[in-house]
This record gives sequence, structure tokens and C-alpha cells, in this order.
Amino acid sequence: MKPKSGFLASPCLFSRPRWPRILLAIVVLLLGLFTFLNGQSQGLDIGDKLPPVTIRNVINHASSDISLSDYRGQLVILDFCIIALVTGGLTLQAQAQRSGERSAPDAAEQRAIQARIESLEAEIQALRAQLTPAVAPSPIPGGQPPVAEKEGQTGRSIDNELALDMSQPGEQAAETAAEPSLSEKAVERRLLEAESKYNPLAITTHRRNYLLPLSYTATPNNAAFRHIDDTTSPDRLEVLFQFSAKYNLVENLLFGNGDLYFGYTQRSWWQAYNTTASSPFRETNYEPEVFLDFDNNATFLGWTNINNRVGISHQSNGRSDPLSRSWNRVTMSSTFVKDNWALSIAPYWRIPESESDDDNPDIDDYMGYGDIVIGRQLFGGQEATVKWRGNPSKGNMGSQIDYSWPLFGKVRGHVQYYYGYGDSLIDYDREVQRLSIGFSMNPLYTTGTFDQ
Repeated sequence: MKPKSGFLASPCLFSRPRWPRILLAIVVLLLGLFTFLNGQSQGLDIGDKLPPVTIRNVINHASSDISLSDYRGQLVILDFCIIALVTGGLTLQAQAQRSGERSAPDAAEQRAIQARIESLEAEIQALRAQLTPAVAPSPIPGGQPPVAEKEGQTGRSIDNELALDMSQPGEQAAETAAEPSLSEKAVERRLLEAESKYNPLAITTHRRNYLLPLSYTATPNNAAFRHIDDTTSPDRLEVLFQFSAKYNLVENLLFGNGDLYFGYTQRSWWQAYNTTASSPFRETNYEPEVFLDFDNNATFLGWTNINNRVGISHQSNGRSDPLSRSWNRVTMSSTFVKDNWALSIAPYWRIPESESDDDNPDIDDYMGYGDIVIGRQLFGGQEATVKWRGNPSKGNMGSQIDYSWPLFGKVRGHVQYYYGYGDSLIDYDREVQRLSIGFSMNPLYTTGTFDQ
């Protein structure tokens, strides 16, 4: 049969093949319109007031209806399909607010805001209190400090270490409150070194570290300098510096206390201003050593023995004959503190050498058999020490005075005066008078010893 007209023969506007294209076009137009309108609006900012939105038919919640105002200051996670409805309402509300002046909160809201601020301030104060440990020790019955156990090893605590200096009567207590005593500095050093032991790369100070750019010697060693440069004489003004550090090898090696250390000290006399001789190092003393370090709290006649050491030391100037100087020693040292006074007694015994290997057989006649150092912490962080060494039976003595004060940051001003024998290995048998001015890098007790 022939169709009555060409209408059915022509493609129908709503025939099946065109439906997907029409639907796709409608979706694209709607998405474009939504994107355009969304771009014209702005989202919520911090401080925008939320409208009273109530969400109904909530699942996975105690109640089926919830209000966003009940969750002020809390994080709320909503399902994606709800977000579209809520966001629209919140955006309209925010636009309405930004179109005019924001209304001031009412009395109830102001009280709620003030309560929230006070709550946050109290929480901040509590956190600050946790970050600041209590330093003042509490009286301990029986005089025994508490011992903190940490996985089978003895821990160090503020209360434990401050048993060194428990009582300070009258004016001394007021002075100590204003400025830490040497006992408290000893505590600080112990705690810092105990913490550094857990760092395998930690190196701590051993003796003093200083740089003295102006060191004037009244009687330079001209005879020894000729073996360095025979065309000129040494300058009286030179640079003196010392570097000293130690590294903890084994902790609690003996009796649960003795720590094994490797120490190294280098002291150099540098003719930096002697350009005629190409600014050589006139003398350098190298001193590697191994020693056991024992912390202690024993008290005798008001003095507290805080530290004892025993070890083996090698000291040399690294030169060949005829300038070679060296010796090996068994060393000991004990340090005592009382209030702001400190005393270090450091005897040593020279290990004998054969005559053919001994570069300086009479060094005991000048360097003696030990050092005695007494130190005093003065006001404002200033410190002074006096050291004696030598052999009284031979009449050969040497003394050194050090005075330092805070300069800036961790740097201290430093003045050092030496007179007598034993200033260096090359000058051990010469009487030297030397005055040096410069900088030191660590206060008196942070070295752990008062030697040099």
C-alpha cells in the first residue's frame, strides 16, 4: 500500500534515533547554565553566619532530624546529595549578608562567643604548663633522689640531679634564684649530655673552646722558630685558639655509671700576622685521650663531688726532631662545687719511655704531676678561673688566669694570662709571659672540666 502522504516517509522529529542527541543537548545546556550561575555566586567565608538549616530523614544518627546550629565549632560531614541542597541555601544566605551590613550578634551570641574565647585561653594555658617542666625539687625523705627507670636503665631527671644542691640559706638562696649556681649548671650539662647519648652523631664539648686573635708573648722562642723559618724571627703578637670535643663510646660501662668517652683537644699558636714567614703555625699540641667519666653526688665538708674521671692521654706537637715533643700519661680528675665556687684536682702519672724514644726526659721537672684549678661564678654570668701547675720541688711553676663574660648569643668575651713554665710542649722548659684577648664558646661548667 502506498502512503497517503510523504509525512511518514520523511524522518520523524521524535523518532528513536534522535532521542539520545536531544537528551545530551539538554544535559549540556543545564550544566552550562548551572556553571554560569555558580560562577556568579560566591561561597561561604570564615565568619559568615549560617542560616537555621534543618536536615530531615537522617540515617546512621541517633535522631532522624538534625540542625546545623547544634554542631557549632565541630566538623560535620554530609552526604553528597544533601550538600547540593544545603550549599544552595547557605550560598543564598551568604549573598544576602554580603549585600548589606552584617548585623551585630545578639546578647546570647555574644555570651557564647565570650565563653568560647575563655575556654580556648584556658586550654592554651594548660598546654603551656605542660611544655614548661617544674624545676624546683621537692624534699626527698632520707636524702635519696628518686631514680627513674626506663626500660631497664637508670634515667636522669631534674629531681634526681638537683639533689646536688638542695639547700641554699638566706641571701644565697635569693642570689641563686636570680642566677643558676654551678651545681645547677652541672645538672643542666648532665641532662643535655644524657639526651645527646641517644643521638649517634652527637659530639659534646670537652675542655674550653676559644679563639684569641690577640695573643701577645713577651719572650718568644726564637731558637725553636729558626727550624721553621731561619730568615726571620717570630712575632710577639699571634693567634691562639683551642678546640676540644668528646664522643660517648659506651654508656654505663662500670657500676651502672661509668661512661666511656673518646676526647680530642687541639691547641694552636698561629703566627697569623707574620706574613714575612708566610704565617706559619709556630706550635700545635694534639691530645687524643680515652677516659671513663663517673657522675657523683657525694658531699664532704660542704663541697659536692660532681664528677670523676680516669683515662689515658697522649699529647704531642706532631713535629720531627729537634722540635718533637710528646708524652703519654695516666690521668685522673675530680671536680667539686660549693655554691658558686668550683675546684678541680687533676693528678697524672707519666708512662715511662725508653731513653732513645724520649724527646723530653725532664718534662716532669717543669710540668709537674698534676693541675689544680679553682673557679668562681661571678655576677651577670661572669666567670674566673686560676690554674696552677709545675714542680714545686724544682722551683718550676706555671699559672694561668682566665676571665670570661657574656658578649652576644652564645659567644663570650675572654681574657687569658699565663706566666711560668709549661705553657706549651715546645716551651715546657721556658718561662713564658703571655696575655691573650678574644672569644670563648662555652661557659665554665658546660665543658665538664675546669682544665685550661
